[in-house]
Amino acid sequence: MKKDIRKDMIVGRATMSGLDVKRMSAKSGMTLSTMYRRLRLPGTMTLDELASIDKAVRFTDEEILFLVRCR
Repeated sequence: MKKDIRKDMIVGRATMSGLDVKRMSAKSGMTLSTMYRRLRLPGTMTLDELASIDKAVRFTDEEILFLVRCR
């Protein structure tokens, strides 16, 4: 299976923000199970979910564009 860089981008930004996956899910308002599911299959993430994660980890404009365009 091909590795999806979007997971690494999301987790990396969370780490840079001082968050682990559990804290990122809580801060974004997503359940932990949904967060893990979206990280496992980032292509299934909705724009609303991406916006929620952005509020928690503050992506750069370039990261947002990349994450949206790779959908």
